Amino acid sequence: MPIFPVQRDAASAEFFDGTQRGEFLLVRDNQTGEFLSPQFDTTVDPERYTYVAAAGTGTVVSWSVIHQRAGEGVVHRLPVGIVELDEGPWWWTSFPEADPDADLFGARVRVAFQVLGGDEAEAIPYFTLI
Repeated sequence: MPIFPVQRDAASAEFFDGTQRGEFLLVRDNQTGEFLSPQFDTTVDPERYTYVAAAGTGTVVSWSVIHQRAGEGVVHRLPVGIVELDEGPWWWTSFPEADPDADLFGARVRVAFQVLGGDEAEAIPYFTLI
């Protein structure tokens, strides 16, 4: 999870519109039915590629723990990793509510959203253990 507000641009606007509604959007190829990551450029063929709401669930396929030193020698440990969404694409994320000492490999997770910043801030997706 970033420690600063994220700002949308033209390429990310539709994705962040979805996160504001509590939806994690993926891109679907209307010809093959394949799901692609949200970063896929749908402008290459807007008739073929559309944004759709994902189930918001997946499985941890890789994880690690970031150690961040705070003031007065305090160390904050944040689990981060890669989730394979149930639709297939992978998403890099954090697991801020997970125990940093736990083995997260294979854990089932669900998307959640946190707004970082003021009124203009975006809802950022992260994952929690189911």
